[in-house]
Amino acid sequence: MRTGNEQEASHRWRQAGVFLGLSVLAGVLLAGFLLPLIGSTGLAVKAASDHFEDLPDVFQAPTLPQRTEILASDGSTIAQTWGDYGNRIVVPMSEISPNMPNALVAIEDSRYFQHGGIDLTGTVRAFFNDANGGGTQGGSTIAQQYVKNVLLLDAGTNRQAQQQAIADTIARKVTELRYAVSVERAMSKEQILENYLNLVYFGNGTYGVEAAAQRYFSTTAAKLTAPQAALLAAIVNSPAYYDPLAHPQNALARRNVVLQKMADPTLHYLTPAQAAADEQTPLALDPSPLSSGCIAATASAAFYCNYVYTTFLNDPEFGATPAARQAVWQQGGLKITTTLDPTDQSAAATAISQHTYPTDKVASAIVMIEPGTGRIKAMAQSRPMGNGKGQTFVNLSADPRHNGTLGYQAGSSFKIFTGLAALDQGIDPSLPINATSPLVLGGTRLATCSDGQKSITWPDSYQPTNDDKNSYVVPMDQAFWYSVNTYFLTLETQTGLCAPAELAQSMGVTKDDDLGQGKPLDQFASFTLGTNQVTPVAMAAAYATVAAQGMYCVPYVITGAADIDGKQYPGQRQQCKQVLDANTANELTSMLQGVLTQQGATADGLGLAGRDSAGKTGTTDSSVATWFDGYTPQLAAAVWTGFVDGGGKNEVMADMSVGGQYYSGQIFGATISAPIWQQAMNAALADQPVLSFNAPTGFPTDQPTTDSPVVGNSPTALGKGRTPITVLPRKAPHPLPTPKKTGGKH
Repeated sequence: MRTGNEQEASHRWRQAGVFLGLSVLAGVLLAGFLLPLIGSTGLAVKAASDHFEDLPDVFQAPTLPQRTEILASDGSTIAQTWGDYGNRIVVPMSEISPNMPNALVAIEDSRYFQHGGIDLTGTVRAFFNDANGGGTQGGSTIAQQYVKNVLLLDAGTNRQAQQQAIADTIARKVTELRYAVSVERAMSKEQILENYLNLVYFGNGTYGVEAAAQRYFSTTAAKLTAPQAALLAAIVNSPAYYDPLAHPQNALARRNVVLQKMADPTLHYLTPAQAAADEQTPLALDPSPLSSGCIAATASAAFYCNYVYTTFLNDPEFGATPAARQAVWQQGGLKITTTLDPTDQSAAATAISQHTYPTDKVASAIVMIEPGTGRIKAMAQSRPMGNGKGQTFVNLSADPRHNGTLGYQAGSSFKIFTGLAALDQGIDPSLPINATSPLVLGGTRLATCSDGQKSITWPDSYQPTNDDKNSYVVPMDQAFWYSVNTYFLTLETQTGLCAPAELAQSMGVTKDDDLGQGKPLDQFASFTLGTNQVTPVAMAAAYATVAAQGMYCVPYVITGAADIDGKQYPGQRQQCKQVLDANTANELTSMLQGVLTQQGATADGLGLAGRDSAGKTGTTDSSVATWFDGYTPQLAAAVWTGFVDGGGKNEVMADMSVGGQYYSGQIFGATISAPIWQQAMNAALADQPVLSFNAPTGFPTDQPTTDSPVVGNSPTALGKGRTPITVLPRKAPHPLPTPKKTGGKH
């Protein structure tokens, strides 16, 4: 503890410091600047002066981070996102109620319109306060506060820079003063107020007056009343202490102080009677919840929104490097227009929600793509975004670079690639194949083009069967209708594995990637039964290729974007390529129509009302994953239902409740996935024109009269009622290499 003499000496030194400071202050004023010479010694004064002279004359006003809007194809808002300082909507002063700048000036800087950025009266008052041990505080004008907030914004997430921007030091005060003078010289009083009101923090994650008006009163800055504006001005002083949501009494008391200041005779923003009446009103908060990011997207489009975000970060169209694209996104203020169709999205989300619940043991996902363009029109899943029960942050439709998975086994929906390869090679689809069950082909050699191998040998241990264990003699169309496993496995021995694998890859189906740019598919004997892991996005794109008569289009979601400075981005380029002969695609479509229309077919009765539609079911072993992928001429969709983690040991999708309905026995592609597809497609296309598929050249337009596959080994039993077709010449089958012993693996 200091003695009385020591305290008296300290006081005399402080008084000397005040005298010295005011003396130098007068000299600085004569030069046209004001310098807050705070301290108790001449050394502090000299240090402050030197710092003052070293600062640049021009203060750069920043481009303020703002909210980014992600828009549907019709211009409606899907979601708004923002970074650490970006929950802001910049508005001009013409869209801010006069009550707001009046309230701010009244409480923060009542001589704002009289001084040049530095208030001498306030500074001297702060000077004497500091000299008496009050610390470096007080005297800040709106221009100074603006400077401090800009420096804090520039600091970003750098903690050291943040501390320097708000430090209670001479250097920081000097910086504010020099820049405040620069700001006053460069901007009008109204411009400074406009910039400040768009910049300053109003608490609860809200920056700028427009966002604050929405947050606390569910209104706009243009409509703020005097009491509302007074509350917002009150918050500025201490957003935590005067938080009206957490501390309403503190906020109310401070608001009433602001109202009283507004009625000061020197300002006369309010009459004393008006201020008194307003003081009697409650806070009348009407808060809007913060709805930042994709998690708050409309129409259950959270994962579509996230697909847009990850696409933006991955696509060089939006910046040369990942860091550049991240910086653009963090700055915000983007308007990103997407391919999402609100009608399709609503249809997809509703269908999913009515068939699979978030907390079910299994999940469902759907992707809709427009044939001939690659536009992803909808994306939905049964598990919403979040970390609670029945929630996830994993996009079940997408690949890893879009926050998704490695995919799921596709089951029999993969059979189209073997069928297309056979048609492409000129194999007559009307010729029956003896599809025995079990199929014993051990030692058979299959042509491949994977990992440098030219062939593999069918393992002796692999003896697949048909689902019902029966053998059949069927042509290709019936093999599709009834999903005859051993038909397509036998067909593989004619096409080889390379041809269907390369064809699938040309249609965008690769490993670990949605866009056809991943690793080549594994080629082993069970290829045609869909043992590769693929995503709903990739499968929707593949089936859209068939719908578009062989035109594959890379799936995409962004059609255009504009940044905070008005720079226009072209969006993702549409990338389409003819990968199938149109007639080959049309032949497959003709056969796949029967999957939805033929009696006893795997999806019989699940077609679309009054529309041409085609598709294929898919079911893996134990129904770990079940699919239905189908299309009309103007829309394709892939639906997956299964275990998110691939299923545990001995886990089977059977005898269980899904979507509030109990399913006895095994669940197949037609059990849940196909009804989701049917409901979603019917709703999405309800107001769209009815279009017909193009009939294949040389392929019968009338369906065969045989209603069920023929059991047994008699080819003649199958041919009844069929019209012979003319098969056009196509590519030769992929040649088998000269037989030799190989160590191929399954």
